[in-house]
Amino acid sequence: MRTYLKGLYGAAVLAAAAALMVQAPAPAEAQCVNCSRAPITKTNTVYKHRTVNSVKNVTRYKDVNRTRYQRHVTRVVNVTRVQPITRVHLVTRVHNRTMILRQTQRVAQTVSMPGRTITTGKTVHINHAPTFGSCCR
Repeated sequence: MRTYLKGLYGAAVLAAAAALMVQAPAPAEAQCVNCSRAPITKTNTVYKHRTVNSVKNVTRYKDVNRTRYQRHVTRVVNVTRVQPITRVHLVTRVHNRTMILRQTQRVAQTVSMPGRTITTGKTVHINHAPTFGSCCR
């Protein structure tokens, strides 16, 4: 019985709400038969502005190529050494003379010899760190 009363009460509430809806005046769009052809008499335009910062971090690269060319020259030197030869033919002539000495003589002689020249030399290799570049060989 209570279930029946609850259902009856729910139906009464729905009927009352429907009656209120029918009595309220309908909006203009509901009264119009074809609203898309109705003339526009007034237009209100409202602009709302909002500024949004769009941040983009951009890195730009400018590549500059600076080429310093170094020439590596392999020099082949052919050395022809000329040694002059002087042929000296020494003829010693001995002149025998007889001399009679009545006293004792002591003779000392000093002979100067030509100076001897000694030339020495060496080659020193200095090794620096090599630097290599890309080159068309």
